[in-house]
Amino acid sequence: MRVLLLAPQPFYDDRGTPIAVALVLKVLSERGARVDVVTYHEGRDVAFARVTLHRIPRLRFVRGIRPGFSWKKLLCDVFVAARALRLAARGRYDVVHAVEESVFIALLLKWLFRIPYVYDMDSSLPQQLAERRPLLRPALPALAACERLALRQAAAVVPVCEALASVARQARARKIVLLPDVSLLDEAVTGLARACR
Repeated sequence: MRVLLLAPQPFYDDRGTPIAVALVLKVLSERGARVDVVTYHEGRDVAFARVTLHRIPRLRFVRGIRPGFSWKKLLCDVFVAARALRLAARGRYDVVHAVEESVFIALLLKWLFRIPYVYDMDSSLPQQLAERRPLLRPALPALAACERLALRQAAAVVPVCEALASVARQARARKIVLLPDVSLLDEAVTGLARACR
């Protein structure tokens, strides 16, 4: 199996989503999948069998990328999309594994190249934006419509909690596989963090 994994964050770093991505890569690697990971320029390299990291170009004025919505992430996501498009045009992927906001890139890849995608859903993007950026509240209905479209088009949605599973059900997602947040798996996370150093 060939997988294109979109990780729109500094990878690897000892924090929430990068730890979850590393766990996904560990499992895919152990199952014999070949994985291309498209990620930000920041982060530490980690090695898994049959996994290749593709970093976006180093942007000198973009440093210290934090979780959550920011202009830095938006800019980096443009480069993630460009790299993902190039890889998808050249490679024959069986599936795209889209983490967080990269689901919209995965949706584009599905439309252009007919590659199904799995949505690794760590949050509801419209809710997150409305809470953190009140000025974006008027755009909430349009953002929610985009999220519903991405949820419906996914081959599977993997939410990290029941509240997100409910959002996916309301959007009529095809398949929902609840996978509780990895922070609840302390031993696995601690061992993986040690292995990634």
